[in-house]
Amino acid sequence: MLKKDKVILHIGLHKTGTTTIQQFMSDSRNILSDVDYVCHLRNGDYREDGNSYFLLQQDNWYDEHRSYKIDIALLISNIKNSKKKKVMLSTEALSWCSDKEILRTLKCELFKVTHNLLILVYIRSPISLAVSNFSEGLKYPNSVSILTDYNYPCLSVENLKREISYEHYTFKNILAWQEVFTESLLVREFSTNNFYKKNLLADVLNILDLNKDPKLLQNALSYRRKNESLNMLQIYYLISVHRLSNRLPGTHKVKSLLFELIKHKLHWLKSDKIFHFDKGNAELFTAKIKDDVLIANGKLGIDDINLGYKVIEKSPLSIQDYFKLSGIFLVHLFLLGIYITNRVYKKLRIR
Repeated sequence: MLKKDKVILHIGLHKTGTTTIQQFMSDSRNILSDVDYVCHLRNGDYREDGNSYFLLQQDNWYDEHRSYKIDIALLISNIKNSKKKKVMLSTEALSWCSDKEILRTLKCELFKVTHNLLILVYIRSPISLAVSNFSEGLKYPNSVSILTDYNYPCLSVENLKREISYEHYTFKNILAWQEVFTESLLVREFSTNNFYKKNLLADVLNILDLNKDPKLLQNALSYRRKNESLNMLQIYYLISVHRLSNRLPGTHKVKSLLFELIKHKLHWLKSDKIFHFDKGNAELFTAKIKDDVLIANGKLGIDDINLGYKVIEKSPLSIQDYFKLSGIFLVHLFLLGIYITNRVYKKLRIR
């Protein structure tokens, strides 16, 4: 088999525009001139969202005995089966694997199929990442709830008690890739000011040498993915609900059910008040990770990652805010009652 001219692997670190990159590249497959974006399952079907997360093999997901492996054979198969000379693959699965032996095996297999390898990764300021993780853990409790502890405030050092979150905030999971792949690894800071044309997707196209296609570049500059942010009232409400659900049995299922209910009428909590985090917690959080972040900066060869943060003045809840919170709580309580009644009725009918 002829080797590929270039293979690009995108390590999709969480909350660094990974889904946007994957969806855009997948949507643009038919107009990519020189690069083939691959995301094929074992049966050969193409996964339309562009996320090759199926390459991740895990023995344990979230505890201290977790073990993550990459399906190297399937990854190489995706590359080999491409008819183009340049191939790109993007997946969050790569960010979870930091076992050097596995990475060395992967490197050996990759250089059997390509002359030129690029490992691309975007990294984000730890403070910004932690706040974004916290917000997403509220919106989608089944996604990154492992990185969010609702019983503690955002940026609390209690959120760092799990090694899994600490290695993400200090880029330890990327250091293994840097040690194994060295010159093949390209680290970019997830910051608008550092992007080509101040646009993430344009930056990716520039790295892939596809920025000379005017249509593709224009599509990148105008591409928008729906991703609603939460205001202060919504976050206060969701934190309260999740803290309550944590005390109930079958928490994981309960959280999923509550979120489905909460999605209805959550937009009622309109507010121009911005979510803020406690300055004291931010200082403790920063002090806890600072040394390891600075070590990572040096080893990854990047400019100093911003460890600063903007303090937002706390906005006290008004009487109107309390009315809104109480009203939506009653609505959700009513919807939960309907759901429970309906389930009980169905069980009685079956009997």
